[in-house]
Amino acid sequence: MELSWNGIDITDSVNITGCVHRESASGKSDCLELTLDHASRWYGYAPEEDDEIILTHGDYSTGKLYLNAVIPVGDQYRILATSVKRAAARRAWASYADTTLKDIFDKCGAECGMEGRLYGVDGRLPYPFALRRNEGAAAFLNRIGEWEGLCVKARNGAFLGVSVALAQERDAETGLEISAKQEGVTWRRRDNLKYTGLTIQTPWASATARDADAKGNNAPIITCLPAMDNAQAGRWARGLLLMHNRKTETLTIDKGLDTSLVPLAKVEVSGGTAMSGDWLVDDAEHDIFNGRTTANLLRVIESVK
Repeated sequence: MELSWNGIDITDSVNITGCVHRESASGKSDCLELTLDHASRWYGYAPEEDDEIILTHGDYSTGKLYLNAVIPVGDQYRILATSVKRAAARRAWASYADTTLKDIFDKCGAECGMEGRLYGVDGRLPYPFALRRNEGAAAFLNRIGEWEGLCVKARNGAFLGVSVALAQERDAETGLEISAKQEGVTWRRRDNLKYTGLTIQTPWASATARDADAKGNNAPIITCLPAMDNAQAGRWARGLLLMHNRKTETLTIDKGLDTSLVPLAKVEVSGGTAMSGDWLVDDAEHDIFNGRTTANLLRVIESVK
């Protein structure tokens, strides 16, 4: 392992006795938890909030993280670093009128000393109006990202809005063979929680999206979003339906360290069971010191129209 602090390699100056990196596709910031001996050496660098930390292990990198807390534990210290700066949690009210999706990402990123980047979606999409409701910048971006079918995560100093549809279309980065009785695997399928359809309805627009593979009559109507035309309502209906239904089937894998299992990586599962098929990693915990990975995957869904 190599540890960089504010661009300086301090690996030889500290003794790492624990290292866990937790990363998520959306909704939560990535978090690095380090346990260090000889903490006095660390304090020799005068660490301050939002200092930049990067940990690498072979080809794997946490990306740029920001110091959040230093916690004494006996003769050791726990170091917590997150992928968002502390400013991302500052709550505020704000309104956005006659703007674009990219401009909203840019403004929220700049507020936090970060950038905004979009993948698989046109940043020029018009936003006649959007309201930030006493939320942190990260929480607000995550909420509107759900409308667009985006996973919003912080990585390497930027808020990324990544289209789930784009991630699902890519070739699988890795493959796993899983048998019916394999240890360390938990599969959950809850078809009863799926929406068969979802409607966005406002005084100005109305549109419905449907999932051809869902059964039943669970089709909510949402009336609280600021869709100003049918095209926007239809896009948000598809985005919200996809983001909901993909969470109804999960696969949890606990195995030896596997740093290919990173958020939004596409995984092809084989083995001749009902688990076989394509999945996207939703979140992962890599215990680098002890050589273990736990990852939660969501089934690829292509039936939402």
